[in-house]
Amino acid sequence: MKPKNTKERNASILKFALIFGVTLLLSLLAVFFDFNRLPFKENKILKGRVSQVEKEELFQSKFSEDAEEIRSLIDSLDRPGQNVQYFNALINDKIVDLQKVIPAKDSTSYYNMYVNYVQSFVDIQELKTKLKKLENAEQRLQEYAQEIDRLSADLDNKERFIQSLRRR
Repeated sequence: MKPKNTKERNASILKFALIFGVTLLLSLLAVFFDFNRLPFKENKILKGRVSQVEKEELFQSKFSEDAEEIRSLIDSLDRPGQNVQYFNALINDKIVDLQKVIPAKDSTSYYNMYVNYVQSFVDIQELKTKLKKLENAEQRLQEYAQEIDRLSADLDNKERFIQSLRRR
């Protein structure tokens, strides 16, 4: 026995298979784009950020090494018998080199920290140089005080002598 609506059944089965295939294809495409495309873009963005952080970390380690070298040079200003002008020139060269390697303000979030760090080296160098110049100031002040006392005593003696001459 053959069904009377075979043609309609076949058309319905074909429509169902077509709609089922399209729906399945759309579902598979959605899964593909969700699990395949987006992670690649996200991965690319994250790799860019990681490389930026690695560059920053590398710069910070180099900056730290250079800063440590400058600090040791500044500390050497305290040693007696050092050529202060030579060390100041050497420190100035190192500070200028350190300022040149600081990246532009837009490329790092630590720009102000780096600039302040370098400026503190400049300030410390100036203060140590001034301190070196004033190193013997206390001793000179004591010598000046003794000289003032001696001159005051001498002046008193001269005044007494002048007064004795006036009385005669």
